[in-house]
Amino acid sequence: MTHAGKRRVIIDQVPQRVWRAAGLPFGLLTRQINADPETGAQTLVVDVPPGWHMPAHWNGADLELLVRDGDLTIAGRQCRPGHYLFLPSGTELGPVSSEQGATLIFWTDSPFEVRTDAPPAPSTPLGETVDIFDQANWRPVREAFAGVTDTSSHGDLEVPTQCIRLRKVEESGKDTILFVLPRRFAKTALEFHHSTEEIFFLGGWCATDPEHVYHAGEYLCWEPGVIHGVVTGWEAICLSKHHGPLTSPQIPLGATSVDAER
Repeated sequence: MTHAGKRRVIIDQVPQRVWRAAGLPFGLLTRQINADPETGAQTLVVDVPPGWHMPAHWNGADLELLVRDGDLTIAGRQCRPGHYLFLPSGTELGPVSSEQGATLIFWTDSPFEVRTDAPPAPSTPLGETVDIFDQANWRPVREAFAGVTDTSSHGDLEVPTQCIRLRKVEESGKDTILFVLPRRFAKTALEFHHSTEEIFFLGGWCATDPEHVYHAGEYLCWEPGVIHGVVTGWEAICLSKHHGPLTSPQIPLGATSVDAER
């Protein structure tokens, strides 16, 4: 399993720490939202101070980040709120800087390390999506994942789930996805996933069942096999990371357990 299962985390209540790592310029503050001690993977919220600067470097881990607020220049890109980057291991990063400061949602899939020796070729191409809040970039889930995985619980909805597939890893099934639940969204089917799922709630509200309602600034992590539903929402914007294939099979109402290994 990747990352510990957590039902709810209120991000502002997680203590900030000074991020200290060899070769990392002083000034970054982090909140560790989740971690996997076996692989060194981390889920962080990073605050970058105004005027912060870092020379060119590279990292041996795959990194993902979403600019939540502020500005960031990295890997030759000038990023504003809503800009997502997937930075594969070996990608040359830098110089990295921020004029106004920034808040980032940040994932690393193995221990974070600053490298300045000659980088290898990137493991995969750099991937990016600009402005996740632009409705022109949203597509129905079943269209975005057509032929890729089981999303049967997303069928026959009066108001379809919209999404952007930010990171597409067809060989492993790992995906990072922006889900958008429009007004009056309701999905009566129960579902579960075969892999760990993390969700940052960026806007609106979303109920994963009648007793659990999430708002902007909260985080959720489900272990494989956790049943959720009825799912409802109102202008909910959810940043979701699946650590394996996005399987969302529909299961009978009233089910209390499933075999997540199948």
